[in-house]
Amino acid sequence: MRRRVCILGGSGFVGRAIVAQVIGAGHQVTVACRHPERARDLLVKGAELAQADVTDGRGLEAAITGHDVVIYLVGLLFEKGSQNFVAAHVDGVARVLEACKEAGVTQYLHMSALGAGRVAGSNYAETKAAAETLVTESGLNWTIFRPSIIYGAGDNFFNQFKTMSAMLPVMPVISGETRFQPIWVEDVARAFVMSIDNHHVSGQAYDLGGPGAYSFQAMLELLMNELGRKRLFIPVPAIAAKLMAAFTSVLPTPPITSDQLKLLAHDNVVEGDAYPAIFGYAAALERVLPSYIGASQSEQLQRQLDVYRQHYRNGGV
Repeated sequence: MRRRVCILGGSGFVGRAIVAQVIGAGHQVTVACRHPERARDLLVKGAELAQADVTDGRGLEAAITGHDVVIYLVGLLFEKGSQNFVAAHVDGVARVLEACKEAGVTQYLHMSALGAGRVAGSNYAETKAAAETLVTESGLNWTIFRPSIIYGAGDNFFNQFKTMSAMLPVMPVISGETRFQPIWVEDVARAFVMSIDNHHVSGQAYDLGGPGAYSFQAMLELLMNELGRKRLFIPVPAIAAKLMAAFTSVLPTPPITSDQLKLLAHDNVVEGDAYPAIFGYAAALERVLPSYIGASQSEQLQRQLDVYRQHYRNGGV
């Protein structure tokens, strides 16, 4: 059945992948975001745009009214002024849940994070957990997803270190032994899309990870191998990392924050099955990364789509 889907935060990295797959599944999509003028390319793909801000509630009612399904993707990696974790992860969720109830939304899909509530002292993890509590107590038909690091064409992880390695003869590594279970953005998107109108996922929270777990340094080594670059990895002592986080916090996009340091002190891996069988199986990092990381930003998406089509044909879903 064709559903009307409102995606809050749909103009971001993960959002664009979900938008494309939701439209591909035959649903009608509205992307609600703070700056719709920056997402005009999504109009060409078949989405409608609406202006809405979860941090103050402006435009939310108008954006959500008339939709069957709401997907909440709004999230911050670091705080800047009024754009803080509580505003985006807690207060914003509360506003959207209330708007969903008033609009008669039949399904709510929520993006959380692996490790939500498990890292003491991390505002990011604690606010993600607080949001989950709001969702589970909302009375709506909800499903929660908790992914590990999300990678793919245009990502802010491997592409960031690709750029850094082009400028530096060495690679500083913070918490190099911390383990992660990176998940391809297309596999994350597929979990959301396959949940639409699926009563089997109602009231469930799913951890999402790829088939392999890697230390932080191992992921960087894999990246350097794919790029054909030889770099010396230099461990950054904890005190130096704390000083770095303190001094760079004033930058528009800080390379590391104090809150992120707390997260990096803990493994971010799935306990049990990495990817729920109900959504198929997740692609391996070693298969996907080579498909896009050596390309320019403009070429990355097309190369990733080619891999996804092959993954789909081979039974990924």
